[in-house]
Amino acid sequence: SSAAAASSSSSSRFFAHRSKGPAFAAADARMELLTSLKPRPGSPLADSHTPSLVVVRDRFEHNLEAIHRDIPAGIAVRPHAKAHKSAAIGRMQIQAGACGLCAAKLSEAEVLVRGGCLDVCITNEVVGLANLKRLASLAQTEGATISVCVDSKENVLMMKKVMQEFGIKGLKVLVEVNVGQNRCGVEPGRPAAELAKLVEEQSPWLSFQGLHAYHGSNQHVREPSGREKTIESLVAPGVQSTLDELSGAGLKCAVVTGGGTGSYPFEIKTGLYTEIQPGSYIFMDVDYSKNLQRSDLKPGPAPFVPSLFVLTTVVSVSSQGWAVVDAGTKAVSLDSGPPRVHDMDLQPQDSVEYICGGDEHGILKPLGDTKLSYQVGDLVLLQPGHCDPTVNLYDYF
Repeated sequence: SSAAAASSSSSSRFFAHRSKGPAFAAADARMELLTSLKPRPGSPLADSHTPSLVVVRDRFEHNLEAIHRDIPAGIAVRPHAKAHKSAAIGRMQIQAGACGLCAAKLSEAEVLVRGGCLDVCITNEVVGLANLKRLASLAQTEGATISVCVDSKENVLMMKKVMQEFGIKGLKVLVEVNVGQNRCGVEPGRPAAELAKLVEEQSPWLSFQGLHAYHGSNQHVREPSGREKTIESLVAPGVQSTLDELSGAGLKCAVVTGGGTGSYPFEIKTGLYTEIQPGSYIFMDVDYSKNLQRSDLKPGPAPFVPSLFVLTTVVSVSSQGWAVVDAGTKAVSLDSGPPRVHDMDLQPQDSVEYICGGDEHGILKPLGDTKLSYQVGDLVLLQPGHCDPTVNLYDYF
């Protein structure tokens, strides 16, 4: 399935913004050739060029269904598409039971809507006149339901002005609440309720829908008890105090959304959330795989399995004991640590470590007394340390 940058139905549409001329016609022809060489689902990995981003179908389908197990009635699942940036995967998630999708950026939301995913929540602030005009244009899409976060008076007033100019009524707005991450978000309680009241006062152009309360760094706390403690001590009190203030002001809060792959069972357990927004569950990178997990809402093994890998080729073998693959920092993200090496049977090779060798190279080094048996031309699979920015490096899976 195509990732965001290549989600258009044809190469001519993809390049529609370019001026036409001989040089661009040649570029279009090269793109058509490259498109024809893309591997097809189910094709042998040996037929793929490297480095390539590959998805293991049976594992992917397992994760696709597993997120919906044991979710209580009344809790909607809205997967975060920043993990995959693919309208095709988004449609599969919706068909599997998701109420819609999240997007981290306006550009992601545009791609998703264009690809047929019509209910999208932008879990961020869209600020600036040019960006707000793009938001208004997106909201005009027939059949689309767009919601967006705010955390400032200035953003609310500018948003109302642009929606009024475009003749758009009832744009759904969520007040983002700072529930402990100390990134974006207005402070919980009265400040959040006052901003919600301001949104409601911009009717009919804006419509207050509810709260966005997400604690991102809590997703990567290794022990489940640590993640649960953060929800109980920071997130839930912040949400509850805001709901109390909203109720006191006579404001209806239809949606409370948040909770990622690492913490969503604990958000659900509070009884305050109407919606969860896990993203990485669909691929499960190395960092998330390090978490000690609970199976959905019950103790047990991790419900999700790694399904995303970078396929790479051994291009050099040193007489001193290491091997070099053609996947460097342009092929796999290192912001959350190195990838985990797997063989072509998807078995982890934990006696081998990946070391960055630069933009185009990765170095595979043995640990302890291990001796590598790689030969030039061998294929190797790398489980990314962080799936989101790794996916961002590719045009398709």
